[in-house]
Amino acid sequence: MITKKYNWKEEIKEEELQEVIKILKQDGVVIFPTDTVYGIACNSLSEKGIAKIFEIKNRPKEKPINVLTDSVEKIEQIANLLEKEKTLMEKYMPGALTMIVEKKESLPSILTSSLPTVGVRIPNNEIALAILKNFPYPLATTSANTSGEEAGVEVEDFTKTFDGKVDAIIDGGPTKIQIASTIIKVEENNIKVLREGSIKITE
Repeated sequence: MITKKYNWKEEIKEEELQEVIKILKQDGVVIFPTDTVYGIACNSLSEKGIAKIFEIKNRPKEKPINVLTDSVEKIEQIANLLEKEKTLMEKYMPGALTMIVEKKESLPSILTSSLPTVGVRIPNNEIALAILKNFPYPLATTSANTSGEEAGVEVEDFTKTFDGKVDAIIDGGPTKIQIASTIIKVEENNIKVLREGSIKITE
């Protein structure tokens, strides 16, 4: 496989953006920057694409993959949301917050490791949002690194690892936050913090 490389440090090129969307629609795998770290992504409804990500990253099958998109409306395509969850999303998204929510049956079980839940997030990054807005479904997205290694915050961190294994790599320069997102789950009247990232528990 020849990995296409796009440089969007200065601007997002419309023609290349459409090429990326076409790749994703054809079960392809793409690496792009988010506000936290670089993500490796595919269509969240594509079992073929998700299987590729597990293989490329050498990721254990029991570790579910989260989902990125650009709006609460698109999250509702793949998840059943509580009002409290929607309220938190409206306050903290786009941003470095991932929420574990009840998934819909349409999501492939390989994505969620057969769990009834899925992690969802809206990233605060121009390149990521351009891709997510132009794609009709949320994207299965995990950090761009081999499982167990440090997450990539610029393309030099992972190009050698993934060149020839993914369909495209988009260079948007170093990511802004460079720390993984905070992960929470709403449980009745409590908010359970599963991983503290750049958004602190006190918030």
